[in-house]
Amino acid sequence: MEEEDIIWLLRHKNRRRIILAIGEAGKIGATALRDKLGISTGSLYYNLRQLGGLVQQDNKRNYTLTPEGQRVYKALMERMEPEELLSKEPPSKVVSVLSNIFFPISLFTPLYENMAMRIFLPLLSISVISALMIYAKFVPFILHVLERPRFTVLDFGVNFLVSVIIVYIYTTIMSWFVAGGVKTFRVTSGKGSLSRIKDWFKSNYAEHIKFLLCLLLSLLPLAIVPGIITIDRLFKFNLMPPPGTGNYFVVRDVLLLISQGITIILMTAGISYAKNIKWQSAAMVSFSLLYFSFFVNKVMGFV
Repeated sequence: MEEEDIIWLLRHKNRRRIILAIGEAGKIGATALRDKLGISTGSLYYNLRQLGGLVQQDNKRNYTLTPEGQRVYKALMERMEPEELLSKEPPSKVVSVLSNIFFPISLFTPLYENMAMRIFLPLLSISVISALMIYAKFVPFILHVLERPRFTVLDFGVNFLVSVIIVYIYTTIMSWFVAGGVKTFRVTSGKGSLSRIKDWFKSNYAEHIKFLLCLLLSLLPLAIVPGIITIDRLFKFNLMPPPGTGNYFVVRDVLLLISQGITIILMTAGISYAKNIKWQSAAMVSFSLLYFSFFVNKVMGFV
């Protein structure tokens, strides 16, 4: 881990407190660490992932410091007051609420820490998206939701699968790029590059699967408009103007924009959590994906 990366990590008070708490204890479990620091579970796991080069887990899932973490711990002990770093100063309720709304990292913690939730949440997301969109006659393509009067379930499945693959590949490459991966990239022969890609994927197989699951969960808000239309049809609430009218298209398009915005928020949190990058960098990846989606759909004549 480079010095500038360590400096950036330790600008965050909770990360400094985590390093100090683990260093003081020698080894400590997640629950005890959370209680000692007085922070939420989501915040704890997010910051632990950010400290990946300084913190590690033993075979009993207790957290300890790496050799680099030990060096940073000693530096903190020499330069800062332990009482200041370990003091519990929870953020205000307003800050906590806004943080949970615009950076909902707690939503992705179960995908990384709980096997059952890792299976259940993405399957639920896929099921809800598919059921609502098929019933309301919508088809997804990347981050756009397209109203189609006629299509088969196979058409929907292909579109959904292609969209997920594009989103996964795009966000993986862009996350690598904004994280500075291009600085360490070395151009080799075609076979050499392919071999390196295969080795990289195999060595991080579990992380790739978890990241894919994060993305599937992030896509759930795209079902907002089909969901409203489905409820409207089933229960006659008249939430939407009559189909085919000007007001219908205005309301539909506004709601689609809102659903894309919520998707971007979730995706930013998921990318930041999964790829261990700053939320600003993750937001850049998410917003660029939205523009990419618009460009591709425009070129293909979908929008």
